[in-house]
Amino acid sequence: MPSDFHLSRRSLSKAAIGTFIGAATFRVGRASSVMAHDEGTPEASSDMCSETTAEENEAIVAKYWDEVWNNHNDAALAEVFAEDETHHWGLGDDTVGPDQFLGRVAAFRSAFPDFQIHVEKTVREGDTIVSYYRATGTHQGDWLGVPSSGNQIEYNGVNIFRIACGKIAESWGVANHLGLLQQIGGGTSVATPTN
Repeated sequence: MPSDFHLSRRSLSKAAIGTFIGAATFRVGRASSVMAHDEGTPEASSDMCSETTAEENEAIVAKYWDEVWNNHNDAALAEVFAEDETHHWGLGDDTVGPDQFLGRVAAFRSAFPDFQIHVEKTVREGDTIVSYYRATGTHQGDWLGVPSSGNQIEYNGVNIFRIACGKIAESWGVANHLGLLQQIGGGTSVATPTN
């Protein structure tokens, strides 16, 4: 393809990511402020947990990526996830709590055992952390009905994390699942993973 196509495609991707981050940050911030006014929520009660700084929140998310995804350390999930963490995957159903989350992760690891997350940009604001990442791996098992191809994969994604009481309470993710599927020879439509 002509080089100017790649530049305009890259610019379009950056604009789309910026729009997504802006919209999602507004949504997360609005939800947090609404919950903070509700006296029955943990965010409203300083007795229930201590506040964390933006730097501490960033360290929690870095541990999530490094330990849970890159080192396959499932025990670390208890250190970074709230017991009722809600994970909005962007594809398929949400998961609630570490057990449902690990069920989804186990299926992914089976298909891409050398899968790695490379965080390229982090944005932090209060209890919200945004990670822009590049994912890599090798397709070595069935994924969404596509048998092992042996193909190398690489795609980008964005996750937004809300931290409460020193743990990830909620996460919203979006990634280039269609690009992933095309790289493993799966065609042009994305099936939905189940929990």
